[in-house]
Amino acid sequence: MINTVLFDFVNTIAFLTPLREDILIKYCQEQHNINFSKKQIQKIYMDVDEQNPYSSVTIKTNKDKKNFYKKYNQTLFSKLRISGAENYYDFYHSVEKSWSLDKCIPELLNSLKSNNISIGIISNFDDNLEDILENLKIKHMFNFIVVSAQVGLEKPNTELYEYVKKQYEININNSIYIGDSYNLDYIPASEAGFKTFLIDRQDIINKKINKIKNLNEIKEILSSNDRFCLV
Repeated sequence: MINTVLFDFVNTIAFLTPLREDILIKYCQEQHNINFSKKQIQKIYMDVDEQNPYSSVTIKTNKDKKNFYKKYNQTLFSKLRISGAENYYDFYHSVEKSWSLDKCIPELLNSLKSNNISIGIISNFDDNLEDILENLKIKHMFNFIVVSAQVGLEKPNTELYEYVKKQYEININNSIYIGDSYNLDYIPASEAGFKTFLIDRQDIINKKINKIKNLNEIKEILSSNDRFCLV
């Protein structure tokens, strides 16, 4: 019987909007008169993220972040096969952004809570995640929040998932984990023994794995579990 549901944060339950894909598409249109589809850009971002993973454990200062993203953008624009990487950092940061929830999340969290399900977050993030959750008015819904910058471990290191299991006495046979990254979430969480689901809203990942396109599918998964019915 499932009694614990764990979530990744970025692009799983919440998004920084406008999305990075939309900002890049706009830049390519305005600066190069090139129209990329969102799916094209998402695939490229996935490749670049894998080659240039951001580390909230080692990247501490604004200077560190700027240096990282300048190199990141060089890789990104190389894959796009266009120029302009040196200007994109300033363009991206000139766009006002805010965090917004996946539309399914408020109802889903309430349903889980109503059924006495323990809810957690495991996220590669800076130590301001709890403030963001507070501003989104959902921090109180989580039984625990594990942030890489605070514990000194980060995905895809399976030690992060092992830490969560031990720290919160989680029985992996009674828990599920949901994330959006095949390499950071699905593989290491599965290796740590969690029943894992990848949320792939655009159906980009062509692999035979446990996939969902909508977070509401979690309710169906839980309701189909033996002796469990989600209200």
